[in-house]
Amino acid sequence: MLRSFLALLLLLQSKPFVPPGAVVGHVDAMDGSPAVALRVVVLAVYGTGGPDDNLNTFELSTPISKTLTDNDGNFRMEDVPPGRYYVLAGDSGQGSFYPGTSDLSKAVRVDVRSNEETADLNMKMTVRYGGRVTGSVKADMSQLGPRTATLTGPPLQDLIEAPVKPDGTYDLGVLPTGDYVVQLYPPTSGISGLRVKVRNDDVSGLELVPLPTQNVTGRIISKKGPVPIGYLAFETEKGNYVGATINPDGTFTAQLHADFHHIEMEGLQVGYSIASVKLGSQDVTQGIRVENKDISGLLVTLDTPDQLASVHGKITGLPQSRFASTKVQLTGLIVGALEASVKADGTFDFPAVTPGSYTLKLTQTPEFSSMTINLDSPSLFNISVTVPSH
Repeated sequence: MLRSFLALLLLLQSKPFVPPGAVVGHVDAMDGSPAVALRVVVLAVYGTGGPDDNLNTFELSTPISKTLTDNDGNFRMEDVPPGRYYVLAGDSGQGSFYPGTSDLSKAVRVDVRSNEETADLNMKMTVRYGGRVTGSVKADMSQLGPRTATLTGPPLQDLIEAPVKPDGTYDLGVLPTGDYVVQLYPPTSGISGLRVKVRNDDVSGLELVPLPTQNVTGRIISKKGPVPIGYLAFETEKGNYVGATINPDGTFTAQLHADFHHIEMEGLQVGYSIASVKLGSQDVTQGIRVENKDISGLLVTLDTPDQLASVHGKITGLPQSRFASTKVQLTGLIVGALEASVKADGTFDFPAVTPGSYTLKLTQTPEFSSMTINLDSPSLFNISVTVPSH
C-alpha cells in the first residue's frame, strides 16, 4: 500500500500541473432524510483490474480528497486531480459507494476532468451511520409562540435547526454519532437544554419541559466610567442558559426557574469583568438561588480598565441661546450611547470613556449631521465641533 502511494505521488510530481476539477453531490440517510456531517471521500485505483481481482491489479488508494456533508446533506470537494474515482460516503467497511451500494463491484466510478465540475452525484446510504433525533416541547405552542429546536455539537459544522410544529413536536433528522445539546430558540425561560448522546440508534422522546419562572431584576454599574455593552446571562449546573434583557440605563430583567444560577457577563471589552454581585448586603458573586418568589435589587458591579479616555469639547457656530436645549451624544460599539449637556460657554465634557471609535451627534441641531472621533488611547481628547451656518 505504501509502495503504491509513493509511486503515485512521484508520478504526480513528475507531471506538469493540470488544473483540478470539483466533485459535487448529495447524500441521503437510509430513511431518505439528508445525511448530516457525513464523511465523503474520493478514492483512486492502483492497477488496471476490477474489484474482483487481486491486489496486484486492483487496489484502492487512501482518500485523494475528503469533506463532510452540510446540514442539507450536500457535499462539494474542490482541487480533485483529473482522473476516475470511487465516491465513498461513510467509513471504509461501513459506508456506501456511489450511486448507493455497499458492494464495491456494483459501484460506479466517476470521471473528474480538469477545470470541470462533476455534479449530481446523489446517493443514498445503505448502512446506518447514526440515529434520528426527535422530541417534543411540553407546552401550549399557541401561547409560547413560534420556536425552533436547535442542536449543536462537535461533529457538526454549524447548528441544526428544525421548526417546532403546532403540536409541539420537532424532528432534527438523522445525525452522526456524537454528543449534542438540544435547545429552543429564541431562548425560552424555564426550559433547560437537553444533552443527547447519538449512537447507531434513533433517539426519540426528548421532552423540553417549561418550568415556572420568577422575575429577577437589578442594575449593572461600573467602578469607573460608563457601562460597556455586554451580555448578562444566568447558567445552571445542568447547562440551562438564560440571557437578561438590559436597558440603556443598565437595569435588567431575566426570567429564571427555581435552581442555582451562576452569573456571567460576556462580550465585554478587554479590561472589563464582573467585580462583584450583591443582593442587599449579601455577596452573591458566585451565583443566586431562585426559589418560588421574584428577586429584585441585584447589583452587578464591573471592574474597569485602569485608565480611560476623556473628552473635552467646544461647539462653535451655534447661537448661545440654543446651548441649554442641546445635548452631545457619543455612540459606539463598546458602550452604546453617552450623553453630555452643553455649558453656557459652548463646552461639554465626557470625563470617562472607554477607548474606541465613536459617532458624535448633537440633539435638536438638524444642521449638524455627525462626526467620527477616534479615542485610540487613555488620554484627554480636545474636540472642536463646528455647526455649519444656514
